[in-house]
Amino acid sequence: MTRLVRELLADQRFRYFGNESFLNAGPTRQAIRDYWLRAILPPGFDNAAPGAAAMDQQEVGRRVMPHRFQPVLDDLRARPRYVLSIGSRMDGDIRDRRLAQHFFEEVADRGIARDTPGVLLLGAIHAAAAPFELGHTTTRMILEQHGYPCTSIRILTDFANDNGADDGVLPLASFADDADPPVIRLTSLHLQPRICFSTRAAPDSPFFSVRDQSSDSGRSLAEQYEFMVLHRG
Repeated sequence: MTRLVRELLADQRFRYFGNESFLNAGPTRQAIRDYWLRAILPPGFDNAAPGAAAMDQQEVGRRVMPHRFQPVLDDLRARPRYVLSIGSRMDGDIRDRRLAQHFFEEVADRGIARDTPGVLLLGAIHAAAAPFELGHTTTRMILEQHGYPCTSIRILTDFANDNGADDGVLPLASFADDADPPVIRLTSLHLQPRICFSTRAAPDSPFFSVRDQSSDSGRSLAEQYEFMVLHRG
């Protein structure tokens, strides 16, 4: 994730970086600003340290986020661009609207024109061009409704746990016929450690025929994301 963000921001035409993990208000926002402008890092977070389990989530975010995104922030310090803190503590259906609202507030505050290119780091559900969940309006969809053209790049890894595989997909037809087919692991289909490709390279792209295993909207990966990046290892 961080690697791709840095590669994108190496292109100087991208004039801002917004991040869902940078909360719009509170200690995390201030910690990001302190490092970006003054190279001041907070203490790191050690989950094995005494009292760590009882630490307020605001304090955890203040300690974790500047360290997690330090390479990106270093790049932005060397080649200054706007940093947009668009994150929200709200969950559920309102989260997409809050992320979009924070984006609108941040660009308005800085006078950023609507046609200015930038990079936003969002979760897969919020970045989808078509609903990920049935009846759901994503953050990207809200931005496009307000005249911001978007392109989404979905990053998938070979990570898997009891909740499923990050790169797992199902045939789109299985949504309609309520079948229970085996999950297809996308990273198992290539040998390279990293590969990037368009999901819409041709009208018969196979990505029009598969869906994310967690998506219940009946929309394909190609409808939701223009590009995919697969990481192995």
